Amino acid sequence: MSHWITVYSFPISKDLSALFRLIQRYQLPLRIAEEKNQQALLTTDSGIAELLKPLLQDWERGLVDLDRVQLTKAEPEAGDHLPGEEGQATKEKAPVSPSFLPTFPMDKTPISLLLIGLCFFGWFLHSNNLSAPLLIYPDTSGGPIFSQSSLMWHLERGEFWRLWTPAIINLSFQHALFNALAIWILGRPLEARGGPFIYSLLVLLGGIAANLSQYAWKPEVIFAGMSGVVYTLVGFAVVMQRWQPAWRDIPPGIITLAIVWMILCVLGVITYFTGIGIANAAHLGGFFAGFLIALVYCVAGGARKFNSYPAST
Repeated sequence: MSHWITVYSFPISKDLSALFRLIQRYQLPLRIAEEKNQQALLTTDSGIAELLKPLLQDWERGLVDLDRVQLTKAEPEAGDHLPGEEGQATKEKAPVSPSFLPTFPMDKTPISLLLIGLCFFGWFLHSNNLSAPLLIYPDTSGGPIFSQSSLMWHLERGEFWRLWTPAIINLSFQHALFNALAIWILGRPLEARGGPFIYSLLVLLGGIAANLSQYAWKPEVIFAGMSGVVYTLVGFAVVMQRWQPAWRDIPPGIITLAIVWMILCVLGVITYFTGIGIANAAHLGGFFAGFLIALVYCVAGGARKFNSYPAST
C-alpha cells in the first residue's frame, strides 16, 4: 500500500489551479487533498518532494509562474536499465527537476527596471550635452593631494550625488543597451531573491566603489557607465553561487564569461582590437565591492533567501 507524504501545505483560500495544471502537464505522481483546514500536496515519491518544495515556496511568494515552468527529466545514472530488459530491474519515470533561466514578475524587480531605464536616460543626457551635472570633473592638477582634487571640490559644494551618478551616463546607445541587458540578466534575479533593500544597498555601494576606484586610478579622465554596477552584481553572484550551489537563477556560464571579459579588458586586449577606452578600475572596484558585500551578507544569514531551485521560462 502506497504511503503518501506531504510535499507542501497551502492555506485553504489559496488558488491551486496553476499547480493542478503543472501536475497534469507532466503527469506528476501528486495529488491535492484537504487536511486540517489546509490544502496538502501529497506524493509517494520522496525525491520529487525534495525537488519541488523550494519551487513551491517561490511560487507561494510570487517569484515564479508555474504556467511557465519547465521540468526536465534527469539523465539516467550508470547501472540504470530501461523498462522491459530481461533479467534486469526496471525503474519508473525518471525524477524531474526544475531547470534554470527563470522569469520573475515585474513588480518583484522595480529597482532593476529603474536602472535599465536610467541606462537609456543617461545616454539621452550625454547625446544632448546634459550630463555634466552628474559626472566627476577630471582632475588636471596632477597633484597627489586629495584636498585639492576636483572630487573634493564637488564634495565641498555638497554635490555628493556625483559619487554615484556617473553610473547613469552611458556614452553610446550600444553602451546603454549592453548594460541594460546585463542588469536584466544579473540584476533581476538578485533583486527578486534578496529583496529591494539589500539590492539597492548593493547597487549604491557598488556604484560608489566603482567610481572612486576609477577616479583614483585615472583622475584626469572623464568616465561614465553602468558597467561598474554590473560588475558589482557579478562579484555578488560569484559568492552566492558558491555559498548556495543549488541557486541557478543566473547560469554559471554567464558569470564566467563576464569575468573572462573583465580580464581581457584589464590586459588591454579589447582596447587593442577596438580602440575603445575602458574603465577597467571601475570594473575591478565594482567586482570586489560586490564580492565583499556578498560575503558579509552570507555570513549574516541572508543567503538562505537564495536556497531554492529557480523556475524556467
